[in-house]
Amino acid sequence: MKKQTRIYGLFWVLFLLQIILTIMIWWSQGLVLPLVVFPGLSFCFLLYLRYLLRYNLNQSPSEPLFVLRRNGLGTSLNPQNPLGYKLSLLVVMGVLIFLFCLDLFALISP
Repeated sequence: MKKQTRIYGLFWVLFLLQIILTIMIWWSQGLVLPLVVFPGLSFCFLLYLRYLLRYNLNQSPSEPLFVLRRNGLGTSLNPQNPLGYKLSLLVVMGVLIFLFCLDLFALISP
């Protein structure tokens, strides 16, 4: 459980840095879109990361990798399957890091 808490805390620090970067972009370049979009998306993915980190104790290899979605049409990864859990974490962390890098590059670009 400590490992999950550290991962979650690390991404909260990344989120706060992203907010500081968007404020710096807003002051220096006058862009409003990154101020709203990037931290907003990051916050949604942080909430989903917290949801995923709770699934670590409820995993079973006999669970299917893909399950029908509860809301809407289609299928989704099952976090109760160990491979589905790892893939879900990889996607969520990748999106969070990508959004942070977009924010950082928007600050660096003229």
